[in-house]
Amino acid sequence: MSSQLEKELAPHWEAWKKAPHQTHTGNLLRAVEPILHTAVKSYGGHAAKSPTLLGKARRLAVDAFHSYDPHKGSMKSHLLSQLRRLQRSAGEELQAIRTPEQVSLDHHHLYRIENELRDQLGRDPSDAELSDRSGLSLKRLKYVRQIKPVIAEGTVFHGQNDDAFPAVRSMGDEHERAWAHLVYYDLTPIDQAIMDHGLGLHGRQRVGITELARRLNLTPGAVSQRAGKIQKLLDERFELQPGL
Repeated sequence: MSSQLEKELAPHWEAWKKAPHQTHTGNLLRAVEPILHTAVKSYGGHAAKSPTLLGKARRLAVDAFHSYDPHKGSMKSHLLSQLRRLQRSAGEELQAIRTPEQVSLDHHHLYRIENELRDQLGRDPSDAELSDRSGLSLKRLKYVRQIKPVIAEGTVFHGQNDDAFPAVRSMGDEHERAWAHLVYYDLTPIDQAIMDHGLGLHGRQRVGITELARRLNLTPGAVSQRAGKIQKLLDERFELQPGL
């Protein structure tokens, strides 16, 4: 049976299939970018312009790469089929804000779950762990916390300043934020927690390295080392796409 993979995607797909590491994943994602935008526009409705939805599309696409069989159909057909799940995500994006009473209940629920996880893990849980245990989406966590970081959400961290992670670049466009989401979900829970606090994600307050080390039961040096590795992963996007 002959391959139905699009000719323009074949080199990127074959390279990824042989070695599905970060570089080839990034190359393949960029090659299918028009398909992702089509899916977001088709399935996203009024939430189609949300950078969060595009980030979700990228993560679903990476999962879809693993299940794709070029002998059964085109990459475009396979991706559009797998990305139908964006309809549910779009619905969550547009979900109406709950009543103040429900916000209060969610806040209490979140506080209880966070303390339970902290006791079990011996450290602060990451937001992904909190979301999984509490059943609240990351977007809901941010809303319930009702906290606006002093430094804009998405500011990249770096260095060993004990007061805060100094900003070295502002992730202002949706592609940078989508890349950050990809990096986030490939990290361990502890590294996710470091990224949560380091970037001020999901309504988190940014904290200094010493305080973060205390919360995670790590040494400040270990936090700095892990933060440096996360920064390197975030910077890979700029190595893959020079000039951005």
